[in-house]
Amino acid sequence: MRMKRKTGRILAVLAALILATVPAACAEENGGAALTDMQLELGNSSIVYPALTGMADETLQQEINSRLLEDLDVNGYLDRMTMLLAEENLGIRVTWAGEIRGDVLSIVMSAEGALQNSRTTHRWTWSNIDLRDGHEITLAELFTDEDSARATLEEYLDFDVAPELSAHLGNSEVTPLPDGFCLEQNGLRLLYPVTQLSTLTDRAGDICIGWNEIREELNLEKDSIPDRIGANGMLALTGESAEKIRAMTESGRLPDIPAAIGDSVKTLTDRYRMLTDPDIYEGGRLFSLEPGCFRGIYLLTDYLSEAWDTSVVQGIRMDRGCAWGLCIGRTRQEEWRAVLGEPEYAVTLDEETAEAKRREAGTCDYYRFGAYQLQLYADTDGTLTSITLTE
Repeated sequence: MRMKRKTGRILAVLAALILATVPAACAEENGGAALTDMQLELGNSSIVYPALTGMADETLQQEINSRLLEDLDVNGYLDRMTMLLAEENLGIRVTWAGEIRGDVLSIVMSAEGALQNSRTTHRWTWSNIDLRDGHEITLAELFTDEDSARATLEEYLDFDVAPELSAHLGNSEVTPLPDGFCLEQNGLRLLYPVTQLSTLTDRAGDICIGWNEIREELNLEKDSIPDRIGANGMLALTGESAEKIRAMTESGRLPDIPAAIGDSVKTLTDRYRMLTDPDIYEGGRLFSLEPGCFRGIYLLTDYLSEAWDTSVVQGIRMDRGCAWGLCIGRTRQEEWRAVLGEPEYAVTLDEETAEAKRREAGTCDYYRFGAYQLQLYADTDGTLTSITLTE
């Protein structure tokens, strides 16, 4: 046991020698704090994990980096990589995602491969840290009443999420709430153990819940954790919203979605795996992908043939969540028109047209910002049902 711990420490030092800075647009916004990649490859295994740099308080920075190593189980993975060196066909692959928002750090680590034995499996680890004092952020800090919030979340998971799950999943228990979570731009991401919730490809499950879907439970007071990471800006249409929505459209991306207009469909399906077979709509196909961030998100592409090796993403459709004050199921058409102005044009969708487009009957407002078009769909009552970016 002593030799194993010593090996882990040695490998951690070796990994620290292989340093590559992550492009950190957030560095200036966060007083210089930024995240860097620490990388190591051994045999068939590889690990990339984050380290915090640039903080004025070096002692606090060191404490936070120690916490990251512990929370993310980095040394455990380094030890496992060493043990697998003698195994010709076995290895693990560990990567991370996350960022600093305001002065809050939220990280999720994804590990897959021979994590425990020769069988391939998948695991999440996570860390949510307040950079002001280094303490680990709890779920309770997001809400005004933790017990009420937990009950609301579990009700939402049981009645809104569970019915959407495939009957073919090996594990499909969305409640009780898992211990793991991370804080994203437009919502809360729950991270499950693979034995509780798994995907069709036997990876540990995750579920993303938009801030708008748990709005009544959030603590949105000034200087709260949700306020500090920008949740208010995702929920309320303000004078700044128009510029944010314009920039979003010009980028061809939606918040927290790792896909952009022009991306290769095959590359995305190879990496993220399809949730279901593509659906056909008038003019193209709808692709649904497995990860939690794609729940209620569809990639729009052409319908030239049954193959999609050369197809690219021509549009991204969001039917759940929020983006800079545009909240599905809540924002009214008159509200977004007051902020964005009158659309270039608007189209009415009757029942037949809506069905052909896999939409709800209602209206659609069209705005063009840069090279891309923003389509805002409202139901017959004038409430937002979908946000779509297209070429």
